[in-house]
Amino acid sequence: MSNDKEIIKRAVERHDIDSSIFQGRYVNFTQGKYTDEFIYGRYQMFEEIDAILSKLPKGAKVLDLGCGTGHFSSYIHTLGYHVTGLDPSTKMLDYARQNFPDISFVEGYSNTLPFEDNTFDLVISIEVLRYLDSKIVLESYQDIYRTLKPGGRIFITHVNTLATEGYYIFYHMKKVLHALKGTEYHNAYFTSASKEERTLKQIGFKHITCIGRMFASVRTGYKFGKTIGKTYAKVLEIFNSKQRFEKSPFKNFTGHLIVVAEK
Repeated sequence: MSNDKEIIKRAVERHDIDSSIFQGRYVNFTQGKYTDEFIYGRYQMFEEIDAILSKLPKGAKVLDLGCGTGHFSSYIHTLGYHVTGLDPSTKMLDYARQNFPDISFVEGYSNTLPFEDNTFDLVISIEVLRYLDSKIVLESYQDIYRTLKPGGRIFITHVNTLATEGYYIFYHMKKVLHALKGTEYHNAYFTSASKEERTLKQIGFKHITCIGRMFASVRTGYKFGKTIGKTYAKVLEIFNSKQRFEKSPFKNFTGHLIVVAEK
């Protein structure tokens, strides 16, 4: 089996493991944005997505790439858009189809999308490419570009190499521990705004914008419990209520790096 297939296989296995966790997290979404660090970050990302969706005509075709348990696909559907969810994890798709039987969910991979050219007005991919490597991320961008209509847009999230909670260091420490035990650990794609801008330009994307959302240290705060995490998040909001960085270099230190671009 090729190295690419091994990376994708481990990414799918990771999604299978996380399927029940994500199901529970999205079910708890209605408890408010301070529920945990996952929901807190999602609230901020969804603010950005809402801004993009508001510019689309009703009935526009949207691909939720890496749809997981389907909760976000359902949200897009309720806003009046024609949404298709895609995920490589059969366990995630089982939850999605049970949760939302009226929505089309398809099994597939980001670098070999099972759709015709010029199909979608918008492709959204939240926390998906992070489990791949640079080569497969590039292939994914290329295939996303192919399936977008002219003028279509992407909304893709990445993991900052320099995110202040130190996940880059933690990940590599854990990978070493797995190697010492003789076990495989899932891949992780770390990046920066400038790197993604260069890559997208090479493919042909235009009007590229990179946005940083959420102080990454919020995740650290929640490690000490919900009360401390919630309090810490609210303290940080005093300094930047939106925790949003577009022009500032600080976007490379945030918990979520969001890339928006147009075909």
